[in-house]
Amino acid sequence: MTGVLKTILILVVIYYAWKLLFRLFFPVIAKKVVNKAQQNMEDRMRQAYDQQNGGYAHQEGEVIIQKGVDKNKKGSVSDSDGEYVEFEEVKE
Repeated sequence: MTGVLKTILILVVIYYAWKLLFRLFFPVIAKKVVNKAQQNMEDRMRQAYDQQNGGYAHQEGEVIIQKGVDKNKKGSVSDSDGEYVEFEEVKE
């Protein structure tokens, strides 16, 4: 009978030791996993941004001038913009 009690006692000690170790180490491991995933996502976003801008990464403090909409074309609609439908707002 003492063998059964000894086995149960060992299993209970192992269970509580596992719970304690899990509480101590899980937050550290989870934080490392989340930080690694965040770093991977930042790298992907930076890489996609660089590809979108022709592989040219802008330096901090660099001034970039982007041309706006051409004033002559402001009212015109190209065929690629889709169909334009005029509508009238009705108040009830």
